[in-house]
Amino acid sequence: MKLHVGMRKVKSLIALAVTFVIWQLIRIFLPMLEVHPVFAYIYSVIEIRETPEKTKKFGKLRIKATFIGLVVGLAFITLSLFITSKTDGEMWRILVDFLFVLLATLTSLVIAENTKCQNFCGIAAIITIICMVSHNEEDIYLYAIMRVIQTLIGVFSAMLVNVFIKKEKK
Repeated sequence: MKLHVGMRKVKSLIALAVTFVIWQLIRIFLPMLEVHPVFAYIYSVIEIRETPEKTKKFGKLRIKATFIGLVVGLAFITLSLFITSKTDGEMWRILVDFLFVLLATLTSLVIAENTKCQNFCGIAAIITIICMVSHNEEDIYLYAIMRVIQTLIGVFSAMLVNVFIKKEKK
């Protein structure tokens, strides 16, 4: 087995560390936030690209898709909560809620495609789904917004690292 630690791996670890520091600084003012921002970590590693230009280009597309997912997710959460509050029976509420997840996902995919998010249409759908199904009932909107903030921090960290740490020329 060959162990090769190249610049992309090093930059990924540095971006992860930058993300951690930024998040911990935010936690000074908002100590109730989780210690480890999973989505920020994920995107800080994913957005390290071969060149700073690619990191900026793809980072901007990811941010655009993320905002589309957030807006669609929040709109459909509101609509779903309103409709399910008028629905009798647990099974019907679950079914209606799932139908809203499907409709919201389709909506975010269509909007992302029409706004030329390229290969990041799936990110818009993922953010929409996360907004709609991964939340505590009392903090639905805050949870959705925090996922987007984590995404932005991760992408920002990757951009920062990739701009300031360039690949060595051979």
